[in-house]
Amino acid sequence: MTFFLFFYSTHNFWLPLSAQAYADGKKPGYDAVFVLDTSYSMTDSDPEGIAAEVINMFMDMSEASQTRVGFAAYSHRIVALRPLTSVSVSSHKQQIQQEIRQLRPSGYTDIGLGLKQGAKLLSDGTQEDRQPFLILLSDGETDLGPSSAGRTKTDSEDDVAEVIQLAQEEGFPIHTIGLNHDGTVNREQLEHIAAETGGSSYITSSADDLPEIFNRIFANQIRSKLMPSAAITATGELQEAVVNIPDSTMEEANLILLSEHKLKEAQIYYDSQNIRRYESNKYTILKIGQPDAGEVKLKLKGRPGDLIKISLLGSYAIDLQSTLTPGAANAEGGSSSDSNGNSTSEVLKGQKNLFEARLIGQEGEPVKDEALYKPLTAELVINPEEPDRTERIGMTYTDGVFRAEYSFPETGIYAWQILLDGPGFYRIGSIHSVQATNIAPVASGDWNLSAVREDGDITLNLNEYFQDMNGDPLVYTLSDQQESFPLAATQITEDGQLILHAPKTGKGELIVTATDPSGESASSALLVTISSKYTVLKWTAAGGACALAAAALLYLLLRPKPQFTGRLEGLFLATASGEDIPVKSWPLTSFGGGTVTLAELFRTLQVQESLPEAARIVFSAGKQGKLYVKHSTRCAVQIGKMPVPAGKKAALDFNEKLYVTFEDGITEIELRYKAIKPNTNIYTDHLTVKISS
Repeated sequence: MTFFLFFYSTHNFWLPLSAQAYADGKKPGYDAVFVLDTSYSMTDSDPEGIAAEVINMFMDMSEASQTRVGFAAYSHRIVALRPLTSVSVSSHKQQIQQEIRQLRPSGYTDIGLGLKQGAKLLSDGTQEDRQPFLILLSDGETDLGPSSAGRTKTDSEDDVAEVIQLAQEEGFPIHTIGLNHDGTVNREQLEHIAAETGGSSYITSSADDLPEIFNRIFANQIRSKLMPSAAITATGELQEAVVNIPDSTMEEANLILLSEHKLKEAQIYYDSQNIRRYESNKYTILKIGQPDAGEVKLKLKGRPGDLIKISLLGSYAIDLQSTLTPGAANAEGGSSSDSNGNSTSEVLKGQKNLFEARLIGQEGEPVKDEALYKPLTAELVINPEEPDRTERIGMTYTDGVFRAEYSFPETGIYAWQILLDGPGFYRIGSIHSVQATNIAPVASGDWNLSAVREDGDITLNLNEYFQDMNGDPLVYTLSDQQESFPLAATQITEDGQLILHAPKTGKGELIVTATDPSGESASSALLVTISSKYTVLKWTAAGGACALAAAALLYLLLRPKPQFTGRLEGLFLATASGEDIPVKSWPLTSFGGGTVTLAELFRTLQVQESLPEAARIVFSAGKQGKLYVKHSTRCAVQIGKMPVPAGKKAALDFNEKLYVTFEDGITEIELRYKAIKPNTNIYTDHLTVKISS
């Protein structure tokens, strides 16, 4: 037998409602409500009660601690109801199984009534942190029969429309299964219900296909894929089959064995302490917790002639983390955004942005299993608000990260999402909202232009004077020129070249405006100075003369200054203190800089007389060994018998004497200026002087 699968996604963008709740990276709990057709026609559509079997299989397959199950059984009336009940308690699970086994086909079919009651159970019982979904099973279209009690087919259809609206508002998918045993299934209605709620629709002519259909629905809820591994025809003897575990990242591996009759024997050869087994008349499930990559060997015995289908369904405790780094493709750095779809970030229109996706574990740690990544493909999906079109960009994989670059072509709000797909599972990233914005052009560069009239027309590339962060082509315009403006004519070419014709000299201002396609603009004043080359030559000559004068001045200021070459011997002829001070000798070569005061000479040889005016008697070096003296005191200063007035500079030659009578009128010193003999070595640290000859 074969069945047909129809999968629909009708979210505002593209994300199936059943997967939207996974986008925030939380590990969900499951709330499943089954809406079961128990009309009399099910006697022929499902004579062996396979529908009840697959509900049991669903409970065995799912993680008991995370799963709650309810059901609404209907014909032309509600036959039985079971609110959402946790299957982690064994007695609860057995009670649900018993209630389903007790259902007996009778009556007619009212799909709207059953769907409405099932949706009410789900809506009333589910919680915010859980993942609700509804599975509708029907073998025909609505047929109320003679016992409708005033209810019409239109009433039933209105109930269906009401449930679809509720599912859209609360975000739960409705998966539909049509058992088309006698050709009366309303395929269009079932497909419509699934399409409008983000569910999947299956049509089959045999109840024997129900186990595989339910496996596919369950796989979709845990974001995994049913991987067929083998199919063997039973011989009545033990037969061997091998299932490959592709990677070591699975939280749980479900080996699902489907057969027409109960398997007589099913053995697993695998080294693990965490293996569980569930079986019924139609299936055997072998669960392996946290398996390692590699082969699992099975030995099976079934009724001769039965087809045994072996599939692997892996449960992965991993999630997809997606990020957008605005402008990161254009420059290093940039701000990174890791939104969960709750806010709108901003990017620049036209700039390339870096999108990245990586798998993370339950604690947020990156998944590094290369065997897991190898078969995966990732796709960046971009959807603008207006118009309604979708772009898909393939992503490249390197070192645990999928990457893609994209620039938003227009301003506006976009939604973006990353889809990850592989042979064993898939992940659907969050829907992120991003606003692409436009920025007005900005004037940059030097807007002062100097040109020579005789050089002819001037050409400027305005694209170098304006910057547009969005990369938009700019349109340039000029304001009206003043009559006194030296430019006689201007022209702007299509590629942004400004051509100026200047027949006369002068200065003026030209206003240039750049406008982008969004109407944003920027203006700046171009200051133009037009001169003649003859004026330029004149000013060049003047500038050269000024340069020569400046050079001469610098030479005078910076030329090497004379240094001391001799020494002074000092003899105090009288002191106010009455102290007898021995002869002092100062080698002037020990004083750098070419100037020294008499007070500094006194301090070097520890002359203790109180003579503050000595600080205003200054000696400076002259050319050819001359020593100049200048003072600004009331002291009597003379060279030999020639007085030296205050403020005047006088020169001492070698062997001349300088007499100073200090302001106290008592203290007097005689200073002799002598040359240093060539064979005399003088060592000094500016404080003490040692002379050896």
